[in-house]
Amino acid sequence: MIEFTVSTNTILIACSLITALWGVYKIVKEWKKPSKDLQALVDKHSKLLDSDNVRLKEVEESNKMILQCLLVIINHDITGNGIENLKDTRDKLQQYLIEK
Repeated sequence: MIEFTVSTNTILIACSLITALWGVYKIVKEWKKPSKDLQALVDKHSKLLDSDNVRLKEVEESNKMILQCLLVIINHDITGNGIENLKDTRDKLQQYLIEK
């Protein structure tokens, strides 16, 4: 029968091995940390950029509608006509405001 004895040298070798493996794990973890942090930051900025892009498109659409309304009002003020055009633009503006 094989007898297994545990000596202090065996305990020290096992503890040294565990410590060495833990050290390697920490080194690898710290080595990958800047990459993970940078990826998280890029993802956050990407979400913010997409949100800002949507908001800017909404602002552009609002500005376009406002400018169309002002153009119709100016044309009506100049010519005194174009009531039908004013009504059409009013309907478009109402529809835009309802959908928004």
